[in-house]
Amino acid sequence: MNRNELIQYIQKEYICDVDYPWEKYPEYIVIRRRDNQKWFAGIFTIRGQQVGLDTNEALDVVNLKCDPDLIPNLIRESGIFPAYHMNKRHWISVDIEGYGDIEKMKMLVDMNYRLVGKK
Repeated sequence: MNRNELIQYIQKEYICDVDYPWEKYPEYIVIRRRDNQKWFAGIFTIRGQQVGLDTNEALDVVNLKCDPDLIPNLIRESGIFPAYHMNKRHWISVDIEGYGDIEKMKMLVDMNYRLVGKK
């Protein structure tokens, strides 16, 4: 899956708005729930070092809110990291192209969408 395929999947499955909130970073995308305007996915092009990799190559990540009890096990998987630029207790970053389990990524997006829903 690549960034465009992920965005298309999210727009097809969820009632949401895609936003480009930072002029300085036009490739950064925030996807918000339409009902409460909370963002449930952030898609960023970052350098590998920003998520603890030994490379400075660019990669596209999606930040997803996650159940804090699941995060310690998830970040042991290749392609899942403590969140870039978010609260690492509640968020993870997933390498969109580097994470091989597309169905699990979809499940994480679904869990994330529910977590930022109305209380």
